[in-house]
Amino acid sequence: MQKTFVCLAGVLLVAACSKPPPAANTAAPQAAAAPQAAAAPAASPAVAATGPAVSGTFIGNGKPATLVQVTAHKDDPFDGKPVTALVFTAKDQGGDDKAAFDALFDKFGDAIVAKVEPDGTVVGVDVVHSGLQSPSGSISISGVFKTQNYSEAGGQISGRLTSNGEVDVFDQKVAVDLTFHTKAP
Repeated sequence: MQKTFVCLAGVLLVAACSKPPPAANTAAPQAAAAPQAAAAPAASPAVAATGPAVSGTFIGNGKPATLVQVTAHKDDPFDGKPVTALVFTAKDQGGDDKAAFDALFDKFGDAIVAKVEPDGTVVGVDVVHSGLQSPSGSISISGVFKTQNYSEAGGQISGRLTSNGEVDVFDQKVAVDLTFHTKAP
């Protein structure tokens, strides 16, 4: 009887300590995450997100691309500061936990992976665009992209990612001006 009680107590303890799997970090499944959000107390009010998750221009060698999704993922720290990888893609990422990596190998079509510090400083950007000529499939750029109106509050990240016009990178022309909002990692 004592063994049965101990076993039952152990099962109840495991069940009580278990958490449901984290929701996919995409712009679309907010409705599916709503029941979980209602059950958990909010640490801070959510930032009201309006409009599409990503909008603006992404041009490679004169060819425009349409990016439809942006997600945020924790990345390796840079110079002792935490970094968030913002993954902008032309195709749905389907909750891919490795979206920042997979985007560089054309899994989601045209893409931008911007690595950003909490204050909005862009520490590096990888660009994948069908209009660019690159043997590796992507071009890494640093010191060119900036964020404006960057905010990381209330479980949301939002702002504007820009190249401030067309830039020449290894004889490739790139122009980016994107406004975005997504769930924080």
